[in-house]
Amino acid sequence: MAAVKLPTIIAILILLPIVSANPTGLTYMESTWSASDVDAGEIIALNHNNTILATAHEGEVVLYNATTLEKIDSFEMGRVAALVFSPEGEILAVNKDTTIQDKESIKFIDISTLSVLGISALADDTSSELAWSPDGQIIAAPGPEGDVELYRRADLSIKTTLGGVHNVDVTCIDYRSDGEYILTGDESGRYALWNSQGVRQGDYREFGEPLVDCKFTPDGLDYVLLDEKGKTESRTLEGFDKLMTSIDGANEILFSELGTWMHIAVDSDDFKGLLTYEYETFLEAKRTTFFHKLEDIQFTENNNSRLQSLYVAAGTGQIAVYHREIIPFGFNVPGVDLDGDLVPDDIDDDDDGDGIIDEWDEAIGCDAPDGIPCSRYPDLDNIRKLEISLGEKFTITDSITLPPEESSSIRNLSTISIAKDQILSKNEAKLFSNAICANIDHGDVIDQWINSIQLSNGELGEGTVRCKVNSGMEDVDLGDSTTQISFSIITTFSYENRVTFPVEISLTEQTLPTEGSISWLAPAHPISLEINGNGAVTEEIPLWWNDGEDFTPVTIEELILPEPTLMENIVEWSTNPLAFILYIGLISISGLLLIRRDNKIDINLDDDLGDEEEFESDSDESEDDKGEILEEENAVTDNKPKRTPPVKSNKKVNVDNPVSRKKRKASKQTDLNKSGPITTTKKKRLVQKTEEQTAVPKKRTVKKDSENTVKTRKVKQAVESPEKEKIIKRKTVKKDAPVEVKEETKTKKKKRSVKRKSKSTKSKDIDEDKLQEDLASEFLNDD
Repeated sequence: MAAVKLPTIIAILILLPIVSANPTGLTYMESTWSASDVDAGEIIALNHNNTILATAHEGEVVLYNATTLEKIDSFEMGRVAALVFSPEGEILAVNKDTTIQDKESIKFIDISTLSVLGISALADDTSSELAWSPDGQIIAAPGPEGDVELYRRADLSIKTTLGGVHNVDVTCIDYRSDGEYILTGDESGRYALWNSQGVRQGDYREFGEPLVDCKFTPDGLDYVLLDEKGKTESRTLEGFDKLMTSIDGANEILFSELGTWMHIAVDSDDFKGLLTYEYETFLEAKRTTFFHKLEDIQFTENNNSRLQSLYVAAGTGQIAVYHREIIPFGFNVPGVDLDGDLVPDDIDDDDDGDGIIDEWDEAIGCDAPDGIPCSRYPDLDNIRKLEISLGEKFTITDSITLPPEESSSIRNLSTISIAKDQILSKNEAKLFSNAICANIDHGDVIDQWINSIQLSNGELGEGTVRCKVNSGMEDVDLGDSTTQISFSIITTFSYENRVTFPVEISLTEQTLPTEGSISWLAPAHPISLEINGNGAVTEEIPLWWNDGEDFTPVTIEELILPEPTLMENIVEWSTNPLAFILYIGLISISGLLLIRRDNKIDINLDDDLGDEEEFESDSDESEDDKGEILEEENAVTDNKPKRTPPVKSNKKVNVDNPVSRKKRKASKQTDLNKSGPITTTKKKRLVQKTEEQTAVPKKRTVKKDSENTVKTRKVKQAVESPEKEKIIKRKTVKKDAPVEVKEETKTKKKKRSVKRKSKSTKSKDIDEDKLQEDLASEFLNDD
């Protein structure tokens, strides 16, 4: 029958949202000590009446008063793997490390005499498993060879061995409440039932995955197995499956005394804390969230199996303690009470309620009025701050600053919650914020504010609660013992009926923290109050003492803003987000235009004329320089590997109606002018004489065309007279422009003549036909 119901129950458990569980009402309140340089502690034990807490740090076992957390005594033991009190609490059994000299691991500490007994036994000194029989006469522990040994309390001799099953490390041992059966399991997933005499009950069984814990239910009818993947399953003594669930990060099973609740200790990336299940249904009912690691845990409960406190080994030098609230010593005792915390000033060590003890106030200093000591006037930065904001929603921000010692303890516990380092990260601060908020009963907080705030108009609707850390956590060094942690509990209400201005707001009381609120660590009185809102005039009460007097209602008026000036409008328009889009567009366009201007290619059609201007300027030089230039030009031309002779033309040059020139192929029979071939340089054109021009024409002037600007360059020609020479100026013109030819006779200055082939310095007639033949022959030979 049970096997038939199992799939249905499993489906229900999978579909059930875990987050629907309510908080247990427990939250962090104190710890054993706040020193940051103590050895790590991972094991704790609590005696039968919850008065003594034992913890193991590397090298010693320490006993504390479970109520006041004062140290009772300590014992040098070396490395400790397991601690467990006997059922009546008289003996604390310790499984410690062995040495070459001392072949012993199990030792007893007598609690009544606070001494270590002389008896001992050798067991597996690395095992964390020890289990007392209900009568306290037998203690079970893994033996040095892998089996489970049953040791007598009187002398720690071996009574019997539970052998033949476990050949790997034993991970769980548990006695049934009547002592008749023993349950054992190991890291291979194998487990077995034994009777009190050490006889195995049936064959051993396989769970499928390595076991991390196994427990009998308090009534002894079932047992529960937990593997390393979080699979949690209950079975009957006959081995039938009952219920199953999966809990990521689960590492320990604990039962309430009556067996109503099953508690599962969890340490995973998603959740750190204690989950409480209703055993008969495996449905989650409660949860307590931690902001630190969970290595080991013990708890206390009341007669109704309700959790009262938790003791948690967090892997640091402290044991974290969780309660519902803190009732300070001297609470409700008659006497003068300045801050209104119901603890008389002669007992209260913090009369002004700023979280700093009175004996430190004078040394730190304050802004107290003249004649008032700092111990009687609080630091306004450290007192509780209450801010009420009216806007689209009604928001109450309750800000608390924790005292320095409590702040240091919290940082010490948090420092290895995610990563092992010496400073708190952003994620560790967020883990703390989420944990303290998850432990608060949000419904209680919402109801408390609705009952405490009165409005002259409007009505509050549904509320939500969230928390945030303001300062004192992130990037604070582990050894810092003075920086205080500040956090806020923010309650936000929607409106049933919206508030209109003016509105009167009054508080009936300065509220106390609710159950599960870490605000119990900080003074609740006095407070500073600020009421503000969108379009409202802000009202403040810097210091409101909890003196029992009625709170005077505060009237919040609507804020009437003056008409903005022209300059204010300009500033508002210029800082409008849309204006920045325009600014960016203008900057982009300007940048694009600059880039396009820099990348523009200039084409100057007058560049070709530049060289011609150089020739024109050269014409004004001395005749000697002209001759040298012509010689250099001829030399360059003669050195060319190939040159093209000028084209012979049979047409007369009509200066009045010039004919555009066409390119022709070079011909070997090209006629040359009388002076021989005239070589050209860049864009240099040759004006040839035709056959009809046999005589040198007289000087004539061709009228310049005003519409076509030309540039001239002088070219030296053959000389007939030593006194005069003919210079033909050829004008460089634009395409299709008329060609002007100007001849002039110029008086020759004293100069050095330019020598051509064999010329006589004497004046004589030149045989032009012979000269042309010689030049043509020379040209053809060069080719």
